[in-house]
Amino acid sequence: MDTSRIPNSLLDPETRTVNALAEILNRVQGKISIDVQDKQVLSVSLEGNRVLLDVSDASIFGAAESDSSIGLFDGLKTAKKLGETLDSKGITLSILRKGKKALSLGRDAKPTLSTLVTGTDDIQVDSVRQVTKLGKDVKKGRKRTKKTS
Repeated sequence: MDTSRIPNSLLDPETRTVNALAEILNRVQGKISIDVQDKQVLSVSLEGNRVLLDVSDASIFGAAESDSSIGLFDGLKTAKKLGETLDSKGITLSILRKGKKALSLGRDAKPTLSTLVTGTDDIQVDSVRQVTKLGKDVKKGRKRTKKTS
């Protein structure tokens, strides 16, 4: 869905946010690393129309609110919308786990069988293994955070 011709006031807040972020990403290049206790947990590389999000330590997501009521289909719906918006802006987001590609969303996504599951051609599962490991890492991080709170 191309949202570039729809007035911003008619778009939902999530789409407006992604549109604004896409405009920024198209203009910025560089790398940002987030370290926690002198250990890199996340890095974002901006390379023109490509964004590489490398999750070195998923425990960083444990600090985020974990709502167990958010189901698989809600997550897919959100990812689908994100992928379509990124595609319409000419941007590709690649999510990596410890330097290995897990998912690609947006313009350069070339899905095969994942289209049947996601219902869009804007999400590519680069590695089922890495996606699974990333999901497990996030769950472990959330469990650790709950134990320490």
